[in-house]
Amino acid sequence: MYRPPYVAGSFYPEDKSTLEKMIGKFMEEAKRDIDFIDEGKYAGVLCPHAGYVFSGKTQAHSYYYLSNSLPETFVILGPNHTGLGLPVALMDKGSWETPFGEIKINEELASKIVENSGFIGVDSAAHKYEHSIEVQLPFLQYIKKDITFVPICMGIQDKETALDIGKAIAKSSKEPLGVIASSDLVHYGNRFGYNPIRGGKEETLLWIKNNDMEILKMAENFDIDGLYQFIESKEYTTCGYGPLSAMLSSMKELGAKKVRILDYSNSYETSGDYSTVVGYGSVGIRC
Repeated sequence: MYRPPYVAGSFYPEDKSTLEKMIGKFMEEAKRDIDFIDEGKYAGVLCPHAGYVFSGKTQAHSYYYLSNSLPETFVILGPNHTGLGLPVALMDKGSWETPFGEIKINEELASKIVENSGFIGVDSAAHKYEHSIEVQLPFLQYIKKDITFVPICMGIQDKETALDIGKAIAKSSKEPLGVIASSDLVHYGNRFGYNPIRGGKEETLLWIKNNDMEILKMAENFDIDGLYQFIESKEYTTCGYGPLSAMLSSMKELGAKKVRILDYSNSYETSGDYSTVVGYGSVGIRC
């Protein structure tokens, strides 16, 4: 099955040359920030999935981190924003297109993951208009042309489901593999129905950053239990906590011991609007 680039021209440029220049600029900025090299057969990252003008800088930190000793196959986990399709939907055949060309689904790995999971079903409908996975592909294609991937869209994100998916990915992985968790952090403001603090600009932005950093610190410590407690206790609006937890679970199963926080930003830095803010985080893992 062929999937066209549904959000090219909105979340990122549809013109190949413009897209290449934009990603290149973000990658150069990330290169200045990351002065270390981690190596390993397996790699995991957290990436945001907003429009590139807002989250591309932070997203690039994850991909620059991945670019050293890059795997040829990736699993990309994203939340389901559309409500379409199965609760946990894996697309197991075909290809997706971006302005950089087509990228094929790894059918063999997809089949193994479905076989090893008690929750994942095969379904393309959940992926039809979903942006959270699509926006990761141009960055991947920028750093390596010949890659394959497996897309998993999570409409349910409870801990049991996330741990099952993480273990299924780890059990299915025999060759070098990258696991990408696509998630933004807080969604703050009336637009999102989330206003736990009503202060001035400085107070609001500090509250947002402190709480977003709690998410990243829990990722840094593989603290999936703490992550779910935090999300539930604050009704926190991180949209992809399930994909993040599944990625952490898979990397821990594969033997990872250390997570690096690579970057943090939020939409205020671009928009100048502190009444509506989305947070963006980047973490990286190698083992």
